[in-house]
Amino acid sequence: MSERRRIASLLALADEDVAAVRVLSREKNRYAAYHCQQASEKLIKAVMLARNIVSGVEHRLDVLVEKIPDSDSWKAVLRPLDIYTPYATTFRYPTPGGRIPSAPLPEETQAGAERIAVLIKKARDELI
Repeated sequence: MSERRRIASLLALADEDVAAVRVLSREKNRYAAYHCQQASEKLIKAVMLARNIVSGVEHRLDVLVEKIPDSDSWKAVLRPLDIYTPYATTFRYPTPGGRIPSAPLPEETQAGAERIAVLIKKARDELI
């Protein structure tokens, strides 16, 4: 599969995660947070692929973004997405004491979806 096609596929899947955030946020479903993290991860990995940077199996957004050279303008654009790193697991599992963590407010995940959607469009315009 060509690099361009893989980048386009990552961005298409990120779009689907953004769509999931929108639907789940309306339902006040905690799994909207997980999809914010997933959309961010796919976006970051698309940028990395466009830059020939191997992402491997890493899922921590901050670690992925740090692999991008400081001179690349995308690094500064993607760095704020690190706020979604904990969304991968924090709200999907009970605490060791058995408490279910409070999920982010639907307005927060909805705002995240909109922020990420803008970056996905920017990536699509610039990278493919």
